[in-house]
Amino acid sequence: MPINIARHFDDELNAWNDTLHFYLTAIHVLEKNLGEIITRNSVVDIAAKVEVHQLLLDNITNKMKLLQVEISNQKLKLKIANEFISDKDISEKLDLDHAALLSQVKSLEKEFIDLKYYCNTFLSDILKQ
Repeated sequence: MPINIARHFDDELNAWNDTLHFYLTAIHVLEKNLGEIITRNSVVDIAAKVEVHQLLLDNITNKMKLLQVEISNQKLKLKIANEFISDKDISEKLDLDHAALLSQVKSLEKEFIDLKYYCNTFLSDILKQ
């Protein structure tokens, strides 16, 4: 029996996980840069301004980690006894869950890009002072 759909879904889930891992690494770099601003800068109230950005990064990090768990759970549904399920065993719910995950990944991608821009603008402005 064909197992093309399950393999395709698995490939997509792997790609989404890789994307989230890349973004989580970029978030770590942003957090490090924000932390360095506090230690190198004596501007009044800088810590409070940095904390706002760090809280936003923590929030999106948590969302990404939860999504990674959901992706892992979806991957488990694609196999039985370590073999991909057949195309005929792909249920409508499994298909809808996959589409919902795609929507969540795209939404988080947009949120991350906006937040990264926001943080980088803040860092740039602080470094100009």
